[in-house]
Amino acid sequence: MIVLKLLLGKTAAARSGPLDALAAIKRLVLAVGIVASLAGPLASCSAAPLKPPLTFVQNIQLPRDTTTPSIDLLALDPRSGRLYVPHGSNSALDIVDVKSDRWLGSVPQLPGIKGVAVTADPDLVFTSNSGGTVSVVDARTLTVVKTIRVGGSPDAIDYDPVHDSVVVSLGSARAVAFIDRTTYTELGRVTLPGKPELMAVDRQAGRVFLGIHDQDEVVVIDGGSLAVTLTYHGCDIKAPTGLAYDPAQGRLFVAGTKQLNILDIVVGRCLGVVDLASGTDQIVFNEHTQHVYTANAASRNVSIVDSPTMKPLGIVGTGRDAGTIATDPTTDRVYVAVALAGIIAVYHDP
Repeated sequence: MIVLKLLLGKTAAARSGPLDALAAIKRLVLAVGIVASLAGPLASCSAAPLKPPLTFVQNIQLPRDTTTPSIDLLALDPRSGRLYVPHGSNSALDIVDVKSDRWLGSVPQLPGIKGVAVTADPDLVFTSNSGGTVSVVDARTLTVVKTIRVGGSPDAIDYDPVHDSVVVSLGSARAVAFIDRTTYTELGRVTLPGKPELMAVDRQAGRVFLGIHDQDEVVVIDGGSLAVTLTYHGCDIKAPTGLAYDPAQGRLFVAGTKQLNILDIVVGRCLGVVDLASGTDQIVFNEHTQHVYTANAASRNVSIVDSPTMKPLGIVGTGRDAGTIATDPTTDRVYVAVALAGIIAVYHDP
């Protein structure tokens, strides 16, 4: 529109006389030059492609389901390059080789399998099973080495390297149990103020951060004394689910009802809240990219949040029942379980 008006002005001036016409032409040339100089940066900005927060790589097919598909909490071990997939609908632990992006095999007879704890031994993992047991699995031979009865509907499970113990939440017992990694015996348990959800472990200090879903809080448990030492309220923690921990920044990320709460545990204050989609379950943190990834099953997408700036970087669509997630800091890949399709969707950051 600006160029059109200038051209019309030139035509009118040309009819008034040679000098006026010449002056008008000079003004036109100058104006066109200015418009061109302004248009250049605008054109280059609009032509620049938007970078997606994650780039889709491929899908990895898991063994077919015999009933309604159900996949729970993923765990990845960069040392062995194994992704552990609790395939509850098949009562099995599926193992995926992330180096070749293929399914390696499954460990059967793990009814109600919920989660996997990767330990100091890269070939031995512990699984939580809803029937009240924790199983010790040899990932090389795809066999169950030991079954430990703990009761209380085991759910989230993780490993504390400082105290060399496996930590498992017991939903119906409203407690958390600690198991010695080498003797397979229970060291003790901690009674909780409510129903436990997911957890994150401070692998430098031996602390366990555990969401208490029905109390809108997070408790901190010392892995040595087996006692609750702190309770985090506030921020906007509501019905907490997934947790992730950034040891370099001393930041704890807590996914709640459509929001990601960011806490500074060094000074004990809320740093901010980032809006999420709905149905967030498992979340993970990549110490290399400094990004938090949240699996939002109800919204069928993954949210990506930058830890240093606490800003959302965008979302990526996944599929139905995609509520569990893992990341590999050595390759910056992200793995999302799309349960209904029976696949692991693989992405790269970015």
